[in-house]
Order: sequence, then C-alpha cells, then structure tokens
Amino acid sequence: MNARITRLTAIGLTLLLGLLIAACGKADKESGSSSGGVKTGPGVTAKAITLGQLTDLSGVFAPLATAFTQAQELYWKERNAGGGVCGRQIKLINKDAAYDVQKAVSLYRDTEPDVAAFSQVVGSPIIAALLPTFERDSMLAVAAAWPPAFLDAKSVSIVGASYDIEAINGIEWLMENKGLKEGDAIGDLYFEGDFGEGGLIGVKYAAEKLGLKVVEQKIKATDEDMSSAAAKFKREGVKAIWVTTAPGQLASLAGVAKSTGLDVPIGTNGPVFAPQLLETPVGDTLAKNVTVFNSNASYSAESPAVRKLAAAYEKAYPKGVPQQAVVTGYSEAQVMGAILEKACEKKDLSRAGLVTAFRELSGVDTQGLVAGDLDFTKLGQSSTKAVYAHDVDKEAPGGLKTVGDVLSYPTAEAYERKAE
Repeated sequence: MNARITRLTAIGLTLLLGLLIAACGKADKESGSSSGGVKTGPGVTAKAITLGQLTDLSGVFAPLATAFTQAQELYWKERNAGGGVCGRQIKLINKDAAYDVQKAVSLYRDTEPDVAAFSQVVGSPIIAALLPTFERDSMLAVAAAWPPAFLDAKSVSIVGASYDIEAINGIEWLMENKGLKEGDAIGDLYFEGDFGEGGLIGVKYAAEKLGLKVVEQKIKATDEDMSSAAAKFKREGVKAIWVTTAPGQLASLAGVAKSTGLDVPIGTNGPVFAPQLLETPVGDTLAKNVTVFNSNASYSAESPAVRKLAAAYEKAYPKGVPQQAVVTGYSEAQVMGAILEKACEKKDLSRAGLVTAFRELSGVDTQGLVAGDLDFTKLGQSSTKAVYAHDVDKEAPGGLKTVGDVLSYPTAEAYERKAE
C-alpha cells in the first residue's frame, strides 16, 4: 500500500510540475520582458519590432494583395529611414498564403513565435479560420478584408467602412445617380462566406429601407462562369447589380451581361475591381457600367497625400501596377504605425499592450487616404461610415476616378450593426 501511495504521489508531483512549467511558459509569453522601460513580448527587441504578413501573391486576390504588400513595405521603409517607432526599426516577415486557409493556418503557426502582430492578413476565410487563434495568442491583426462579422473581434483591425456599409451607401448612390428607384429589383452576386455575405447584409438592409427587391445569386470562389447568374438577373428584370466577389467573377458577369443585353449599372465593394481587368475584352463594358464603393481614395485622386504616395510607389516599384490597392495597403500601415506609437506612449509593446492601444485609438487622420477620421474604440462598429464612389475609368491612373465628395448617406448613418 505504501509503495502504491508513493508511486501515485510521484506521478502527482510530476504532473503538477508539468502544469507549473506550462503555466510559467504561458505567463512568460504573455508578460514578456522590459527593454528601456518599455514592456515587450514576442517579436520585440531593444532594436526591432517584427510584424508578420499573410498575403496573397498567387491566389485569386493576387493582383490586389501584391500592391497591398508593396505599399506596406514602402511605408515601413520610410518610417525606418526616419528612425522607426519607439526607437526600433520595423521588420516584416511576408508569407504568401495564396488565399488558401490550410496554407495560411500552417504559415501562421510557423510565423507566430517571431512576430509582435500581423500588419496584413488577406482574405475573409483565412481571418475567420484564425480568429480563435488570434484571441488565444492576444495577436493584433490588421485585416485586408472588411466583413462586418470581424468587427466583434477585439484584436482585429478593419481600416475603413465594412462591406455592409459600403453597400448601403453604394445602393443609395445608385438610386440618386443611376436611375435605380423604389420598387425596382437589384441583383446581388456574392461569394459564400463572410466576404460576400457581409456585402449581402448591407444590400438587404438598404433594399428594406429604400423599397427595393433583392435577387440573390450566391457563388463559390472557385466558380468562374457567371452565365447562370446573368441569366437569372435578366429573367428577374433587375435594374442594377451589386457584386461582392473577386475581380475575375466581375469580368465574367460584365461580359455575359453585355452579350445577353443586360445593360444595367453595377456597383461593387472595394476588393472586386482590379485595373488589370481594363486590359481584357470587357474593359469598355466595365468602364461604362461599374462604380466601386469603399473608404479609400483612388490612386488618381488629386490630394497631396495621394500624389506623394503615387510618386513614391512608382519610384520604388517601377514595374508595379498603379492602383487603389496601393492606397489601401499604405493606409493600413499608417494605422499600424499609430498603434505602435500609442503602445510606446503607454510603455507596453507586448501583444496585449498592442491590442489595448489599438482599442484606444480614435480620431486617426490618414490625410485623406481613408474617408473620414477613424475610430477603433467602439467594438462591433465600423471605424467609419464614410465612403467614396469611384467610376471605372480607362484613362485614370489605377483605373478608378472618384466621383464627387465623401459619401455618408442618412441610411448608412442610421444603420446600427448588431453583434453576431
């Protein structure tokens, strides 16, 4: 009996020791150390802050995400030349997840131990898959995606209006400028998942408030031929179409619609258009019918901040593609810069400290790269409700030309998103 008790006691002590070691390891990872009076954590040393990027350089959003990544590299190169942040240089670890969830999860595991935060994560499905992990690791992540569902995540930053708000403002603009009227039907072509269904939320809300009928067509990201969608929209007599897909599906829809005589205005969320589409056979159709709505200024905007960015981008990347995604990527880096500055002021560059600093940011001025000042203090709500309307224009640098001033219609201002 005594021998058995002794063995059980030994086993119990071994398990207890293991738990204590694991707990200490977790505490060390969360609490970090101190450098120069500033609390630090993974990815932060006395001389550098390392940020991760899970981008898409070879998947369906590669035309946009390549520019996102280049713009962020440009921003941090400029910041580092000016002394960096908090006396530290910023280093980037870029990984191509190719809009593949499994690949992204694996790359995250490989990269996580070495970074303080992720300054770019491309793709709604990827962010959705990683949300529990971000929370577990207290990992701040700037989303290169704008689904409203992510607004409930404390550690995820969405810079600009979410897809639902883009759609609400966009549809009211279509009614004011493109002949869409109360009682009409509007088609909605959208990806399954948080991206497409985030836009759908706004479309349905606007339709309810403005007296429209919605004709839905949900597709997968792997679907390439939009013939059945166009046929359905024509059969239902839609007077306009809203699109929340990748650029390839927009091109297919525009081409099929033209060939079948469905000549109606098309509104889209921000990531749907890429200027490379203008070089395809449907380029003229896109220029005639498509208007893009999001919070970022167009690459062709005449504001001093945009012109300065465009000149710097073209010098740094002479073979790059001038496009709005440059503005998007740069503005997201600006927000990450503001987060790091705030965390430095609070003397806490740990992961938890970065998340706290992020959620205390308000009145963030991007010098017009994003419509309106940004407020990240309201969990569950978009950082702004303001957007721009951009007509597709083959002559404009980047393929988009902003129409009018900043938009924030009463329907969007009255919209209060409910947590999911």
